[in-house]
Amino acid sequence: MNKTKLSDIHRRRISIANRLRECRICAEITGRDLANRIGIPAYTLSKMEAGQQTIPVELLAAWCDALGISTNEALGIHETEGGSLAELVKQFRKLSSRGRELVLGHIKLVEEIERKNR
Repeated sequence: MNKTKLSDIHRRRISIANRLRECRICAEITGRDLANRIGIPAYTLSKMEAGQQTIPVELLAAWCDALGISTNEALGIHETEGGSLAELVKQFRKLSSRGRELVLGHIKLVEEIERKNR
């Protein structure tokens, strides 16, 4: 494998690791707690979140389940216009209760419109 391909792989590993760490922090789960939930030592989780160690696919599935996210989100497949789902959740949590009600109302309205258009 050439250097360019290796650096692309490393860049993707870092990107995935950053998304997983961001989702964990947004879910307000400590590294130690997540490590316990998925059955690995905390230092291993730390290395994986830093992109220093590859995450096995079987572990990625358990990791995503523990965070309540899809593997697509972890892999960056369904990034939204406004950022990752974790970032949107973070923004939603900052809203007042009235702001949250408005956002949820808009989501329900869009769901109804889409349902009628099917």
